[in-house]
Amino acid sequence: MEKKSDERSEILRRLGPYLSLGTMFAAAILLGIGAGYWLDGRFGTSPWLTLTGLILGLALGVYNFIVVVVQNRPR
Repeated sequence: MEKKSDERSEILRRLGPYLSLGTMFAAAILLGIGAGYWLDGRFGTSPWLTLTGLILGLALGVYNFIVVVVQNRPR
C-alpha cells in the first residue's frame, strides 16, 4: 500500500509544474489585452495597442510555456 502512495506522490511531483500552465498562459494573454485596452482608452489609439497587447501576451505565454517544459523535461 505504501508503494502505491509513493508512486502517486512521485507522479504528482512530476506533474506539478505543468498543472498551472493553462492558467499562466491565459493570464499573460488577458494581462496584455487589458493593458492594451487601457492604453487605447488613455491615448485614443483603438484598437492598435489592444492588438499589440494581445500579441505580446501571446508571446509571453508561449515563452513561459517553453521555459517550464524545458526546465522540467526528463533527463
